[in-house]
Amino acid sequence: MTRVARTPAVIEDALHAAARAQLPAALLGGAALTAAVIDRSRRYTSERDRLRATGGAAAADLAARALFFTVADAGKLPLVLAELTPARAPAGWLSGATLRVLDVGAGCGAMTLGLLVELAARGWGGRVIATLLDRDAAALTIARAAIATVAAALAIPCAVTTHAADVAAAPGGPFDLVVAGTVVNELADGAALVRQMIAALAPAGVAVVIEPALRDTARGLHAIRDAVIADGAAAVLAPCTRRAAPCPALADERDWCHDHYPAELPPRARQLAAVTGLRDGDAKFAFLALARAAAAPPPLAAWRVIDDPHAPKGKVELTACGAAGWVPVRLLRRHRAAPNRALERAHRGDLLAIDAAIVDGRIELGPDDAVAPIA
Repeated sequence: MTRVARTPAVIEDALHAAARAQLPAALLGGAALTAAVIDRSRRYTSERDRLRATGGAAAADLAARALFFTVADAGKLPLVLAELTPARAPAGWLSGATLRVLDVGAGCGAMTLGLLVELAARGWGGRVIATLLDRDAAALTIARAAIATVAAALAIPCAVTTHAADVAAAPGGPFDLVVAGTVVNELADGAALVRQMIAALAPAGVAVVIEPALRDTARGLHAIRDAVIADGAAAVLAPCTRRAAPCPALADERDWCHDHYPAELPPRARQLAAVTGLRDGDAKFAFLALARAAAAPPPLAAWRVIDDPHAPKGKVELTACGAAGWVPVRLLRRHRAAPNRALERAHRGDLLAIDAAIVDGRIELGPDDAVAPIA
């Protein structure tokens, strides 16, 4: 079943209430908010030299972040955490009564808000101690208020501490979860921050980095992946089943690896997405989930689907990444059979067990070759 990036209305409502206490009413909807959302998207994609809004534009930019981008981004972390099954997470992760969280570059709180939704969905009965770090004090004020509202609605005890400071001032931990959402690409040395996140982990902790699915930002994350593997202090839990460097996506400058899932936005964000033409109904992002090398479980013997499978005449094709790197997988229509039917139902991001050999750099499936999804 295809996974979906869902942001419940309780998050949108909480962010709107928090923003009303901080921002002029004229910025909270209508043409002004639409223009601010479009402007921020343009600055993030094609005009990155003016990424940071200053002066009178700062309030409009904060409204866009709080009321659209935070709402949309909150659905991403649950998808990442869903990958951390017991077979892919450090032993004992998320098993205690308290979850200590560091949200680096927290902004208006998208990652922590998404975490609360995921914990509630799991029926998690513990409490959260969240530390939010961002240089934007106004954004942190919105985050704190929204998190308190959502935590109360979901019946998850959550204590929040905020620090208005540069990400280099992140506390040393230990933390059970350290997350950085859409911040590493804004730094001159993103690898230094990721190393700092790993160093702040408790022995069974997990660090998650989520980045935009743009080619340059995703490839930057692939390079960081290779750098922290080379350090020997961290291992990749997800998305990769390949633990070694280099990342195959870096072999050709035209390539990059990212996830792409349907998204379900709450009403006001959905309307903004339609009016602005942004987010096209999907959530697209690149991510890494990391642990201390000593705590990481063995890698899965599995292939990850890294593109959208396509079906040219007479066959089904996709690219899978595993211990051997990127490998094309092909199933001819005449070889369709019960053992390999899972290939036709595969989606980008799925994990597959494929019982077939690589021959001449590709996997050609026969009618007796087994393909099975891995939850």
